[in-house]
Amino acid sequence: MAGYRGILFDMDGVLVDSEPLFHKAVNVVVERCGAPVITEEENNRYLLGTTVEETWVRVRELREIRQTPEELLAIYNVVVKEVLRSDLTARPGVRALIAEAQRRGLPIAVASSSLREWVDLKLSVIGLTDAFPVALGGDDVVRGKPEPDIYMKAARLIGLEAPQCVAIEDSPIGLAAASASGAYTVCTLTDSTRHLDLSVADVIIENLESFDYDLLAPGPA
Repeated sequence: MAGYRGILFDMDGVLVDSEPLFHKAVNVVVERCGAPVITEEENNRYLLGTTVEETWVRVRELREIRQTPEELLAIYNVVVKEVLRSDLTARPGVRALIAEAQRRGLPIAVASSSLREWVDLKLSVIGLTDAFPVALGGDDVVRGKPEPDIYMKAARLIGLEAPQCVAIEDSPIGLAAASASGAYTVCTLTDSTRHLDLSVADVIIENLESFDYDLLAPGPA
């Protein structure tokens, strides 16, 4: 089916390739706690696409860290913002797709598992704050991904229902959420996720330079 009237973007791995930066920040905190670092394999298997609260529940269990998830998150919140400000750029094809959506008059939104504060920070760093009238973080819904809530809410806030939208994701958990919402799912590949099971996606592309604009409605009637 073509003619989708809106685009819902995940943040990490879609708009920016920030997963390696999050992994780096996680390990800064883990090392401060005197625990062995989280390996790339562990990060990709257990942490990708989860909410930040769930991340620290899982990290604490993996490394038997004595601090509470809340204490770990407080430390991480400081560390991750320093890391994100240092080295963050938009992924290939992002700006062109946003410009095309704007040309056609199609609404767009961000639906991310990151904290809303971090979503706003990342959009600011890459200069896309004004492009997104709606930008949601994992703390904007009660149930995070893989539940569909954030995609359903993002769609409603741009005046649509999720099945009228394309949702762009990069991880199995994110794709599960987008698919459950009824959106058409496009998966972009990253080094962190390309080896994972992404088969739930309706289509898989290398990056947004390969996005099929024919999926989109030509614009308001």
